[in-house]
Formats: sequence, structure tokens, C-alpha cells
Amino acid sequence: MRKIKRPNPYAESLTYIKNYWKKITFDHPKDEGIHLGLPNKFVGPNNEIYRNDQFYWDSYFVILGLVKENKIALAKGMVENFIYLFARFNIVPMRNRYYNIGISQIPFLTSMAFEIYDFEQDKRWLHKVIKTAEEELKRYWMNEKLTEKHIIYKGLSRYCDHYITHLGAEHESGWDMTSRFHDRCLDYLPVDLNACLYKYEVDIARTYGILKNPRKEKLFSDQAKKRKKTMNDLMWNEKLKCYFDYNKNRKQQNHFYSVAGFYPLWAGMATQKQAELIRTNVLPMLEYEGGISNTQSTGLSPDVKQHDHPNGWPHQQWIVVKGLLNYGFIDDAERIAKKWVGMNIKVFQETGKFWEKYNVLNRSIGVYNPDRYPTQSGFGWTNAIFVRLVKELRLEEKISEADGLLQAKGK
Repeated sequence: MRKIKRPNPYAESLTYIKNYWKKITFDHPKDEGIHLGLPNKFVGPNNEIYRNDQFYWDSYFVILGLVKENKIALAKGMVENFIYLFARFNIVPMRNRYYNIGISQIPFLTSMAFEIYDFEQDKRWLHKVIKTAEEELKRYWMNEKLTEKHIIYKGLSRYCDHYITHLGAEHESGWDMTSRFHDRCLDYLPVDLNACLYKYEVDIARTYGILKNPRKEKLFSDQAKKRKKTMNDLMWNEKLKCYFDYNKNRKQQNHFYSVAGFYPLWAGMATQKQAELIRTNVLPMLEYEGGISNTQSTGLSPDVKQHDHPNGWPHQQWIVVKGLLNYGFIDDAERIAKKWVGMNIKVFQETGKFWEKYNVLNRSIGVYNPDRYPTQSGFGWTNAIFVRLVKELRLEEKISEADGLLQAKGK
């Protein structure tokens, strides 16, 4: 019997990533220049234009990889940096720069907390983080007394920075920029934001369940149920089989397909029927050879916007994959993961680098608007999501299993 051993397509990339963490791990303990000091080391996007930057939503996706690399202390320190910033400014800023302390990003603090809690089972630490998230929810995302008011219609929230401009609000979304909001971000109740806030309420309720506090567990569970009902009333479209952002001025949905429609699956908010409809009807619209495109391919702005088609972003691949896994669509999740990591490997072999975003249509480096910054190499969340997808879906193990089957058959 001829022994067959295929090369491991992931090995070189995983080794590169393992060695790259130290290049993008920063220690910036004191306020200096444009950067706020942070008490713990952290991972930034790269060591070029984002040196000494810890971004809010990036950190969740980075932590997804760190915990799989057994870098729990580093991941934990990054979460504690956000606790420190919130205590100092009553906001989790989008990053630790002075001019960003009046703007946040789509919130993932509770999800970060549970990634680490699932490893350590430290109830006291979980409670500390969740208390900050509870205050963040109350004082920022649902505070009707703020000048830059986020909660604006039927208990749902929008993006809104301290300048109260459409452009600033779009930056707070993290989708800077996209055709999704038609340059009027303040007008929209976004699906992704409110799905994240739903998950906050569920996670806070879960925490109080762990801590044996039934009153607060029920309070946040009821709050989550109320948000879910309102989102279904305003954002779910049975005919078009997707969740859509809601224009509160026009009192109508914005029928623009994007990855945002998968956030209710990631958050576990959708019913099984809704998840099946999205998987059957929306997934094929956004899926390409390199993975998931951020948006539909039509109705786009004439100028290039980096969060539009044909770009796919690593963190959004995770949202889709995790959403599919939550509802038992394992084959679809694995197919998308293989497409994405396969494209990452291809471009890594061509360029020697991982990248911030990719063109999923032709499996190349992502396109960008020349008036803004070029697509960056590095890259924190790209590396982390690569690791997480390979390990979460056991892609390396499945290669070995396939080799074993081939050998057993004598092929």
C-alpha cells in the first residue's frame, strides 16, 4: 500500500502568525503624544499606521484568536484596558487616541468577557467586566440624556458620535465607509448594533444567572426579549427573507443586503426558520470564491467604499460562520471558512503578508479609495480569524483524517 501524505496547507501560515504576534503586541502605559496610556499590553492591527492603537471592535476578533493560541493573559489584559478607559471617560472609545474619546464602536465587551470566562471560569472577574458592560449599555447606548443620543426610536439605538454628523456616526459603526447608510447614518437603526445590544442583554442576564441573582437575570432577559420583538417588528422582512436596517425618519426598511443581516444569527436572536431563510436566500447572494462579500453588488456608491462589495473582511467572515454554526449549518460554515482561509493562504504565498481586507471576487488584496489609506498589511484580526476558523472547524485535523482514509483504501 502506497503511503500518501498531502502537504498541510495551513502550517506555514499558522507558523507565520504565531511568530507575528510579538510584532503587533504593544506596551503603552502612559499618555503620550496622540495616544492614551493603557495599563496592560495589547494587540494592535499592525506595527505601521496603527502602532500603539487598541481598537474596540478589533479587540473582540483578535481575542477570538488569542484564546486559541493560549494567550489568555494578553486577551484578559486587553479587556481590562477597556474597563480602565470606561472608568476614565464613561465611554469605551473606538481606540486609545485623544481625539477618539467622543466616539465608540459597535460593542463587543460581553462577548470578549465570555471568551475568557469559558477558559478560566473566574466568576469574580466576569462580574467586574459585565458591570462595566452594564454601565456602558445604560450610560452610552441607551442614555436618552446624552447630547449625542443613541437610543432614538422604540427602544432601539443608532450610531452617533460627539459631533452628531452622519460621517462621524458611520465611523462609529466601523463600516467606514459603506453604501449601506446612503451617507445618512444618523437616520438608521442598524441591525448589527441592535443585535449586539441584544447579545449584551442576554450575556448580562446569563452572568446574573451564574451569580445567582434572579432579579437582575430576569430584568435583562426581559429587556432582551423586548428588543428582539421590536427588531422583528421593524427589521425582519418575511418576503425578502432578511433583516434590514430601519430608517426611523421614513419609517421604512432599507432593502440593502449586507453582512449586517447575519448579526441576529451570530447573536442567537433569529428563529430557526428565519436563519434557514437567510441561509437559503441571502447567503448565495454574498458568497464568492474567496468567501463572504460585505454587501450586495448592486446599488453601490459611485466612489469606492472599502466596506462594500467586492471586499470581504475577516471579522465579518466570523460573524457569518458563527451565525451558521449557531443554527446547525455546519457544512455551509465549513465551506465558507475553507474559501476564506484558502484565499488568505493564496495571497500570503504571493505577497508574504496577511491583509486587512480582501477582494473575495478575484481572491486578491482588498480594494480601497485612494483618497483614504491604502489596504494595510499585518494584520491583527485577519491573523486571529485565520487561527480561529482553522481550529474551530478542525481543518487541520480533517486533512489528517482524509489522509488516513486514503491510506486505508490504498489510494
